[in-house]
Amino acid sequence: MNQVIKLGMTAIALSMLANMATAKNVTATPPLRISVQERIPSDLEEGARVVANRIENWIPAETAIIICDMWDRHWCDDATARVAEMAPVMNEVLTVARDKGVKIVHAPSNCMDYYADYPGRKAAKKYGDRRIAALANGSELPSEKGAQWPVDQSDEGCENKGLAPHHAWTKQIDALTVKPEDLISDSGAEIGSYFRKKGVRNVILMGVHTNMCVIGRSFGLRAMKRMGMNVVLMRDMTDLMYNHERAPFVDHFSGLDLMEEYIETYVCPTIASTDFTGRKQFKFRGDTRPRVAFLTAESEYRANQRLAEFAHELTLKNIHCDFATGIPIMGEARKDADAKVKAEYAAYGMPIDTDGKTAVPTRHNLENLQILGDADLAVIFIRRRALEPEKMQLIRDYVASGRPILGLRTASHAFDAKGNVPREGGAVEAARENTSGLLAQWPEFDEQVLGGNYRGHYGHLNTGTDITIVPGMENHPLLRGVTPFNSPNWLYQNRPLRTSGARVLLLGSNPGVPDEPVMWINGTNVIYTSLGHWDDWKIESFRNLMFNTVEYLLKETGK
Repeated sequence: MNQVIKLGMTAIALSMLANMATAKNVTATPPLRISVQERIPSDLEEGARVVANRIENWIPAETAIIICDMWDRHWCDDATARVAEMAPVMNEVLTVARDKGVKIVHAPSNCMDYYADYPGRKAAKKYGDRRIAALANGSELPSEKGAQWPVDQSDEGCENKGLAPHHAWTKQIDALTVKPEDLISDSGAEIGSYFRKKGVRNVILMGVHTNMCVIGRSFGLRAMKRMGMNVVLMRDMTDLMYNHERAPFVDHFSGLDLMEEYIETYVCPTIASTDFTGRKQFKFRGDTRPRVAFLTAESEYRANQRLAEFAHELTLKNIHCDFATGIPIMGEARKDADAKVKAEYAAYGMPIDTDGKTAVPTRHNLENLQILGDADLAVIFIRRRALEPEKMQLIRDYVASGRPILGLRTASHAFDAKGNVPREGGAVEAARENTSGLLAQWPEFDEQVLGGNYRGHYGHLNTGTDITIVPGMENHPLLRGVTPFNSPNWLYQNRPLRTSGARVLLLGSNPGVPDEPVMWINGTNVIYTSLGHWDDWKIESFRNLMFNTVEYLLKETGK
């Protein structure tokens, strides 16, 4: 009897040691820092959406990537070629993710016989759950009710004339490595049951095609959402089945952008491969459209709403738009958010506010700045942000490249944080250029780049600000379709400008004060306007001004 008890105690001790070892291994594995982008309802305007970003910290062992239908051959030749182009880059992403402890799931539909003897296929067949199977369907989600589908795919979306859908594939493309520890399945019931059993709750979908299989398979975005997974689309590791001769009659890649916008709005967030590789996002060689990078981080003028709406219209003009957004200012709600983030980090034994590196999010942050690497135009609508030096350097590098810039409203004080700046480490640094530690500012951005002289603004007037054209500038291409109008903006003080090369196009007037420049060109490829109130976008002249400005600046790059 005593021997039995002794053996039992030994077993318990060994189990505890094993659990401690497992816990130690988990603790030693750093979390995945995932930058999530989505389109959420505006709190300020009914029916409107804003581009929003948040940072999530995922446990690698609770994370999986599903690769959808990256076949060796598609019935559409164009689709086959794009898969072949994307696959080597995708394999690099998978290699990094696998090394970080993420589970890789290969899901080439209708190819399971080919993989019958693979360990990953045998492993997947062991899983099944009737409750999960009931959720494994790709029908429309309640959140999509009443939503307009972005592209007409009634012809199956192939741009190759004369080709009809047929079963052309036998396996997944060979450029994607299949490891023994990977799972292989095209069954949502199997995959979902495996996830539930193994504690996987974060799921990334990549592969083809967003408007068909990626969203609609039994293991696709909708099905994973139904299963309660924290599911996202990797937006630069996917493609679309769309014929540009169908509505909305845009370039193939603009159709892909519209589909990704739909997914961010009604289905789930998206991420970029940058979160794993640290490199800029993938771009197809055939995608030669102009690229606009919107940098937004302000809380007064609804930039994340109005610029998202503007970007949608630019997409319909076959201009690709990316967003680098600041996380919201948390204000009084920050304490709860901080506690949640701290708890997540504490699970890994990672200190908070002591090493100066592990950070609770603050207003001084801008995500997705790698988009500047491919940008033909940067649109900046930022207010008083300090950034990590490496992020500020990306902006400085873009400026030094000589590519065009459009500054809106608060861009004149975009990187002048004023007063004391909370550092990521929790301490407080007095605001100054090149703040030591983690944060950098650029208070001279207004003078050095925009050519402005921002010194505050006049009072808020119920009558708004009258906007007039500088005499002699009426026929300038930037002012096509622009007539004098009244803006709800309060007037910024910018005179005299601090550049001799500025060409002022528009003036703003308030009673009893001197007229102020409200729009000018600095050199050849930098334009600034102190306009940008959310209601300016309802004014036809202002909208024409914005479209003209983008067109004008893109011409500077040959686009």
